[in-house]
Amino acid sequence: MRACAWLLSCCLALLAACAEIPTAPSPPAEVAKISPTDAAIGSAIATHRQKAERYAAAGDLSAAAREWHILTLLAPGDPQYGVREGATRAAIVQGVREQLQIANAALRSGDQERANVAMLKVLSLDPDNTEAMKALRDIDRQKLSRIQNNRAARAGQASNAAQARPAPGSAATADASESYDIDQPIEIFRAGDIDGGLKEMRAFVDANPNNQAARQRIATVVYERGREAESKGAREQALMLYEHASALRGKPLPEWSDQAQKLRKALSDDYYDKGMQAYRTDTAAAIKLWETSLRYDPQNRKAAAKLMEARLADDKLKRIRQENRTQ
Repeated sequence: MRACAWLLSCCLALLAACAEIPTAPSPPAEVAKISPTDAAIGSAIATHRQKAERYAAAGDLSAAAREWHILTLLAPGDPQYGVREGATRAAIVQGVREQLQIANAALRSGDQERANVAMLKVLSLDPDNTEAMKALRDIDRQKLSRIQNNRAARAGQASNAAQARPAPGSAATADASESYDIDQPIEIFRAGDIDGGLKEMRAFVDANPNNQAARQRIATVVYERGREAESKGAREQALMLYEHASALRGKPLPEWSDQAQKLRKALSDDYYDKGMQAYRTDTAAAIKLWETSLRYDPQNRKAAAKLMEARLADDKLKRIRQENRTQ
């Protein structure tokens, strides 16, 4: 009996001692880590949102809608991107409707230049708009018809003038001939045959390199057409016309050169952005776009760095494929 009592007292003492021993704190819950995939998606969302906002601010609704749609795929649980995409596409539909009304009204009044500008705006909003494409083809055909008629009329005027022309070698003969030689290519150029007009302008300048007055007149016509093209968003055509204008003038104006240089940098940045977009899925396409970027601005360091990176990645991929084929 005493043994049982002693054993019980020992057990109670042991339990009391255990109660006094401080228990070790439970380890803190492990902080949730962000997976590389989630981090990549988050980065892509930030990039595409920035692009969408930038395109929207610049008025490029078609590009903005594309970026909002990408965001709906990257973040399907976030309703704001679907709302923004829907609003942007609604604005595109409204813009297309308004520009088509302007263009058709201009065509009815015979103002083809205004109609042409409006139809180009339609295509900037909706690149697949068949009505705008058909209207632009019709306008081009009508311009070509006018060019051909003008050439026939000029030929008739030249024939009539030959019969009443002053004696060969006289000042009147030289002035009339030179005026016709200048007016004809300018008229062709203004009528819409840009390549044909430039070709004849260049031929005149090559034949009369010291006629500064004529060269300045021709160059100014070409430069103004470049300004018009740039205002319509045709920046690559505008740059081509600026360069032709400077060459035709012979003595480029500083403001012309500055305008061309600004446009080169803008085009370079545009092709850089396009290359960044293509790089995610098509390295070869990105390389071509960055090469074009550097052709416009060889000092574009961002494009040069990404081009080097893409070429190295492309070469590595080609070597891996080659090794796989030889195994």
